[in-house]
Amino acid sequence: MLELFDRASVMAKIKEEPLLLVLIKTRQCSVCDAVLQKTEPLLSKYDDIAGIYFYLENAPECAADFIVFSSPTLILFAEGKEVYRAARFIKFEELTQKLEQYSQFFTADDYPSNH
Repeated sequence: MLELFDRASVMAKIKEEPLLLVLIKTRQCSVCDAVLQKTEPLLSKYDDIAGIYFYLENAPECAADFIVFSSPTLILFAEGKEVYRAARFIKFEELTQKLEQYSQFFTADDYPSNH
């Protein structure tokens, strides 16, 4: 996952990537670190889903943009729209199902962007 450092970079990446998983974390958060360590290998299985993370301390205005009240928070964006969110207690089985679902949809032959 790519680390970004400011709101402008985060927002640009959301607009740029058809599928993007965003991890929002805070410093001194061991749970956040563990979620990142578990998310990176999971995400590597999906070539069509990009991943970024950032620290709220670097981009505090993103807390308001994304209505984030706790960390870690994972948000999946599809074509710039939030389609899945998990916060604090991440259910990786559920996350895996969502990644699989959106990956299959976006790579389907009948998906308009592939033509």
